[in-house]
Amino acid sequence: MPLSLKNILLKIWRTLPQAYWLRFGIQRLFIQNFLVGVAGVIFNQEGQILLLKHSYRKEYPWGLPSGWLKRGEQPGTALKREIKEETGWDAGLMRPLFIKADNVWPRLDVVFICKIISGPENGAFAPSDEVIEAKFYATTSLPALMPSQEKIILEAYEHLQG
Repeated sequence: MPLSLKNILLKIWRTLPQAYWLRFGIQRLFIQNFLVGVAGVIFNQEGQILLLKHSYRKEYPWGLPSGWLKRGEQPGTALKREIKEETGWDAGLMRPLFIKADNVWPRLDVVFICKIISGPENGAFAPSDEVIEAKFYATTSLPALMPSQEKIILEAYEHLQG
């Protein structure tokens, strides 16, 4: 039986020293790297979704509270940090909703259902360098959004209704 490339590589792998750094370095050469993003879906009592207007986005300024994981950070911790940085609000994570892979970029998004626990003085929105406005929108009258975020919102709404 002829050896496949996979079998040959597995034989080489078994002969390597057990050094973590060596094995990790080899894996990094052959395995796709992904960015991991987090997004929060926050509905109010009327079923409207919280969207943030970002100062740096030209084509689609409105979007979900979201951001990227830092090295060694857990998804829930990253989302709480992002919401605090962007709005001044403390968020509670109710539960993970889903994980989505992007069809274009090597990226995964971990989406959580969240609620606002508290905020700065009187719970008012606190603008940041990144986010200049926060507003709740009905899912039937959303502003122009990145297609991936609009899809997340509609899927989240359907999931919570059903």
